[in-house]
Amino acid sequence: MRTVTYLTRRSMLKNGAMAFVGGGLLARSGWLEATELPMVRRVTLTHPLLPKAFDGLRIAQVSDLHAGPFMPPERLARVRSIVEGLAPDLVVFTGDQLDRRKVDADLFVQGFAGIDAPLGAFGILGNHDHLAGPRIALAALEAVGITPLVNDMATLQRGRARLLLVGVDDLDAIPGWGPDFSVLERGDAPFRLLLCHQPGGWRSARAAGADITLAGHTHGGQIALPSRGVNLARLSTPYVAGPYQRGEQLLYVSRGIGVGAIPLRFGVPPEVDLVTLRRGPASTA
Repeated sequence: MRTVTYLTRRSMLKNGAMAFVGGGLLARSGWLEATELPMVRRVTLTHPLLPKAFDGLRIAQVSDLHAGPFMPPERLARVRSIVEGLAPDLVVFTGDQLDRRKVDADLFVQGFAGIDAPLGAFGILGNHDHLAGPRIALAALEAVGITPLVNDMATLQRGRARLLLVGVDDLDAIPGWGPDFSVLERGDAPFRLLLCHQPGGWRSARAAGADITLAGHTHGGQIALPSRGVNLARLSTPYVAGPYQRGEQLLYVSRGIGVGAIPLRFGVPPEVDLVTLRRGPASTA
């Protein structure tokens, strides 16, 4: 015999009110997590081909700022202070500096003008930079003193040792643009460090000879419940956040700083990454 439970109007109102309050608390929690200052995540990547002179190289990775309505110049400037406080040897921006509007370029410039490091500051474009306009996004990088690397390379030198820093365009670039991984095969250096906004490009990067790839794009899922195995980024990529290894080729995916269309983060607070490179057997420990 089947038992049917009927909800009274009073119990329905009570349950609805509890759901409303609970949803409001979750939204507030997610909003606070999305707008707080980023934590610093420290990671060490070890590779046998890294030149000895670059052993211990400290890289500040800044990803997915999304300068815009939820990332005003004041917050950008505070993020910049965090980056500069790490005293990195090199600063890299791995895409989505802008959210999607042309005016976002002005916000980014106000917040990051003058950023620098001993070996320089370099950046690539992400899919949202292309929404704002790739030429506008490139001009914004140059305006703050960041060298754009869009299907281009730069040779970093310490003494006689050289390291090739390569950047490719976004996988979802607007027509007429797009990534060219063959740039990894150019240049004369024993070690190749690649900046690629979307971790989905790692297969092409590995095939073209990238030793270490730094990426972002996923926001770590932006909404994730690790204890329940829920992570929205897994719908599009197996490389959600943190380090990955295939043989001697390494990938690091930053959880990033800003937010996209939904100004919430659950379980994945914003972060600036301090990546230290060491010479030795390939490892992400």
